[in-house]
Amino acid sequence: MNPVIYELDHVSQMYKRGKVKANIDISLQVQEGEILGVLGPNGAGKSTLIKQMIGHLKPTEGKVIFKGMDVSRYTRHVAQQVAYFSQDPHVLSVLKAQEALEFTGRLRGMTKSDAVRQSAELLEMVGLSDFRDKQLKHLSGGQRRMIGIGTALIGRLPVLIFDEPTNELDPTNRRLVWNLIKERNRKGATIILVTHNVLEAEQVVDRVAVVNHGRLLEIDAVAKLKQKVDQRLKFELTTEFGCREAAEQALRQWGQLHIDGENRLRLLVDKSEASLVLDYIVNSPHLPIEEYAVKPPSLEDVYFHIDRQAEQEVQDV
Repeated sequence: MNPVIYELDHVSQMYKRGKVKANIDISLQVQEGEILGVLGPNGAGKSTLIKQMIGHLKPTEGKVIFKGMDVSRYTRHVAQQVAYFSQDPHVLSVLKAQEALEFTGRLRGMTKSDAVRQSAELLEMVGLSDFRDKQLKHLSGGQRRMIGIGTALIGRLPVLIFDEPTNELDPTNRRLVWNLIKERNRKGATIILVTHNVLEAEQVVDRVAVVNHGRLLEIDAVAKLKQKVDQRLKFELTTEFGCREAAEQALRQWGQLHIDGENRLRLLVDKSEASLVLDYIVNSPHLPIEEYAVKPPSLEDVYFHIDRQAEQEVQDV
């Protein structure tokens, strides 16, 4: 097991004298060299958790420890080792693109020549060399986010925290961002990745922390989380157009049904029932199915499964 970089010990954040709970009794560890994905819907408490980890918020209860030090007491030390990409990374909007990168590098202790050289390299990496002399406020939202990615990478700090890094990006730039994150991790950086894009996160993360309603629901390796639903198989179904509701009625008896589009369904069934379901789909004369595929569960399926269990437990209390 790699050394522990971060340790959160029963961390809670409350507002309005405890009436509003942003997160509740969260304990977890982040290991050196891993990519930890923090997954959850909007409003789940993910961003609050990250702000506690970088020292922007002092927990109401509990402690955040970074390399043995209390983050709330040693925020400057944390800032020297942890780069943070926020959901709104445009505080340097009056600066030109290259100036923003150079300024960030200098704040992190780089020499002027190193900051200039690495800024030029990063502009090339994110495809914005031609915009080096343009103020950030005059760039598009996606371009500003790519410069924000660059400010997180400059200086090659050992820990990088990204809060929804691919929001507002087109598919090409989303792929580029994931590749940059993976490359930096290969060179030794510890990555904490906050996102609600489960499908994309599955391609890069080593472990996953699932957060909702301010609580940590699960944290484990992706493969181990998948084992929680590995007694089920996934049927991806395309219905005849306009016949989805009829297919829903016929298939709901077999397992957990999700609507993925106007004529697309996803059915999770126990492995023991899979052959019966397949026979039903293939041989039922009145079932309006045009195409089907059988696959093992994805991380997205695991996420929904965990979240649904938590919702049910809340309702049962």
